[in-house]
Amino acid sequence: MENRFNPEMAMNGFTLGSFIPEMEQIISQLERGTIITKFYPRKRPERKTLMVRRETRQILWARTAARTYEGSIEMREVKEIRLGKFSKDFDKWPDESSKIDDMKCFVIFYGSEFKLKVFSVAAFSEKERELWIRGLENLIFDTVNSPFPLQVERWLRKEFYNMEPIREVVTMKDIKSFLPRVNCKISTSKLREYFQEVDTKRRSEITFDEFVTFYQKLMFDEKIFQEACAPFCQSNIVTAKGLTQFLLTVQGERNITEKHVARHMRDYLQDNQRDVPEPYFTENEFMDFLFSRQNDIWDQRYDEVHQDMTKPLSHYWISSSHNTYLTGDQFSSESSVEAYARCLRFGCRSIELDCWDGPEGSPIIYHGHTLTTRIKFIDVINAIKEHAFTSSPYPVILSIEDNCSLQQQRKMASIMQEVFGELLLIQPVDKTETKLPSPHQLQNKIILKHKKLPEGIEEDSITVQSEDDMDLRNTVKNGVLYLQDVNEKKWNPHFFVLTRNKLYYTECVSGHNDQDCEEEIDSEIETNNISSIGRHREGVPNDELHYGEEWFHGKLPGGRDEAKELLRTYSHLGDGTFLVRESETFVGDYSLSFWRQDKVNHCRIKSRQENGKTKYYLIDSVCFDSLYNLIAHYRVNPLRSQEFLIILKEPVPQPKKHEGKEWYHSHATRSQAEDLLKKVPHDGAFLVRPSDKEQNTYVISFRAEKNIKHCRIRVDGRLYTVGSTHFEGLVELINYYERHPLYKKIKLWYPVNESIVQRNFQVSVVVI
Repeated sequence: MENRFNPEMAMNGFTLGSFIPEMEQIISQLERGTIITKFYPRKRPERKTLMVRRETRQILWARTAARTYEGSIEMREVKEIRLGKFSKDFDKWPDESSKIDDMKCFVIFYGSEFKLKVFSVAAFSEKERELWIRGLENLIFDTVNSPFPLQVERWLRKEFYNMEPIREVVTMKDIKSFLPRVNCKISTSKLREYFQEVDTKRRSEITFDEFVTFYQKLMFDEKIFQEACAPFCQSNIVTAKGLTQFLLTVQGERNITEKHVARHMRDYLQDNQRDVPEPYFTENEFMDFLFSRQNDIWDQRYDEVHQDMTKPLSHYWISSSHNTYLTGDQFSSESSVEAYARCLRFGCRSIELDCWDGPEGSPIIYHGHTLTTRIKFIDVINAIKEHAFTSSPYPVILSIEDNCSLQQQRKMASIMQEVFGELLLIQPVDKTETKLPSPHQLQNKIILKHKKLPEGIEEDSITVQSEDDMDLRNTVKNGVLYLQDVNEKKWNPHFFVLTRNKLYYTECVSGHNDQDCEEEIDSEIETNNISSIGRHREGVPNDELHYGEEWFHGKLPGGRDEAKELLRTYSHLGDGTFLVRESETFVGDYSLSFWRQDKVNHCRIKSRQENGKTKYYLIDSVCFDSLYNLIAHYRVNPLRSQEFLIILKEPVPQPKKHEGKEWYHSHATRSQAEDLLKKVPHDGAFLVRPSDKEQNTYVISFRAEKNIKHCRIRVDGRLYTVGSTHFEGLVELINYYERHPLYKKIKLWYPVNESIVQRNFQVSVVVI
């Protein structure tokens, strides 16, 4: 991974508040803007004009040659800039991404919450990327470290421009729209009074300077000032002597002198004209100071490590993270590599990795037996190396909860040795040590915390089991629960887990399923309007990993004979081609069918209960805690019989029963679908087509409320998903929404294609 820019550490090329001539030229060029390609998570990359607005410290983008901005990023919220294609946005569009050199790309991570937002950019050239990195590096550092009064002024200017960006004046109506953004409640009469006081020219509109005065009147509480601060104020100013008295008597500060306070006031103001031996605050400046970070209760002497770090490691409290990989709840949220980066940059020194067998012999990390998404073990290890020591040189402990087979454990070990290299602690610091080494001795070291395997256990029979009490299989019930919002009087869906003594539930999941619309910018269908959002799979459980896998074919209507036919059809894929189906004879068991030497073979996958948990096995001595893990094992390790050894290779593809259906249009675009539906003036008329925006995605285009709407269908393995509702095929999905409403009260009742339109909706014109 290339070098990254950390705004908190960047200082080269300028002094605070001013820029060297070369940097001034770079920033001026960025203010004019450059053409870039912006990559999105849910729609194709687009050309944009990217620019900075220096006076408000914003990064802005707009359509090329457009006057209005499409979006902005506050520079003070930028946490990191990475060079290269280090975001999922580039991975989402491999064709477009492959045409662009890595050296032209960068990613901005920003936001005020734990889960950061991502802005993925491809510059026109390497030189332009260098201009952006250098310019942003200086601007962001200057923004974060600028004096508080200047930060307030920039924020006010941004709000002013948001209200009236063209005429550079605002009216009282504009002010009313501004007040809710600052949580200010004021009567109309008082608002008019303040407005008229600053509108000295009686134009019913005010300039920016007058708006600043208005804001100060709005925020300045005369009562608070008189009660707490007036005794320390002389002639409407607060001197260093007055502030010293206030800090000692009101705020209880200790060991400060008037000389220290005067220097603190000059540092706060950072104004050359106010850099005098006896600085002062105006009343407004004094009130602003009280609420600024310079008046923080935290003692800045403790910003640096001041403890003795030479004691044994066990003598310290260690900042630790549980379920580090999760960005939300532990039932259905997203697992993310970025969560590791954030925790380490926050100063965490112990992080957790829940490791499971993954496809193709590569371990994965996720919250086992839940609906959380999966991430690659190797991606996490790379992220840990990059971020482990950005905030602290002291050791990082990897707490590994290992649920992997021995083969994948070895893969984990080789990955960590290769990536971490000398950072990984693999032997005692001192061979004669009798106690744990100290944090000082372990600086820049990565320590593994992991249970050793039992002695004498054969390699092909060990599976380390998770003791996680949130395993969905051990719960009394789980699914989606509707709770009423007492304020909005609306029922919202929440994912829930019911144990023997507690009910756990997540935040409202409607926002989690923002993929219902075909495009992010489309607002025709909100997830809340998908009436079946609360259902997961119709007629099948939703807590088993194998339901999303392509090799699982569920309950085949034709049973063994249908499995034979499918394997013969795909025999060209070679020996080891396989599928798994529900057993016809043994309820709760499964059948593994595979192709070998021009013959179909069948094996029963048995199950049994151990300590309340279901175990799956082909032979008694090798058990697995899920069907998914069993198949993952035999895709790496040979399946043994008395006659042969075979490794499961290619899965039999899922049948595409929707092809040939009257409602399915394999080559229709969005515009073609809309043109066709316009000819059918009935709500519920519909067709299904592949998305022309994303691969492996379908769209239901349908009529509702005299409009044409588009509902996205994602394909996850073998499952077709609308919102959080999963189906085992497009046919099953359409059948369901022909019986149940898809949008509000609208059901899919009238399939549409060219022949149907010509047959039933052809208008005959008679010329008289």
